Amino acid sequence: MDTELQQHATVRHWISTVDEMFHLSDDEWSERLGVLRDFCATTTTDPDRMIADSRANRDAKNEYMRRLKSFARERYPAPRAAHDAENVVRSFFIHNGARVFVRPYE
Repeated sequence: MDTELQQHATVRHWISTVDEMFHLSDDEWSERLGVLRDFCATTTTDPDRMIADSRANRDAKNEYMRRLKSFARERYPAPRAAHDAENVVRSFFIHNGARVFVRPYE
């Protein structure tokens, strides 16, 4: 698993809350953390900052969701893979108290 990414409190919280319900394997987490890491690199924002911005400002959160749509389309050409990548990042937001909806965010 991505130990550098796990240094962020929001990532640790996400992992612990999801694992309480689903007990994901290290391989499953590696995939999810890879998606989150790549999304953070695209936004040039670390996970903790992203959540802090999103919880403080709805417009900032919506901008992250718009960027997520673009990121997923560009990085994962297959529609199902793009949808799955979006779900990974949305899960990260939701489990850290930044409520998001599946909507067009265009």
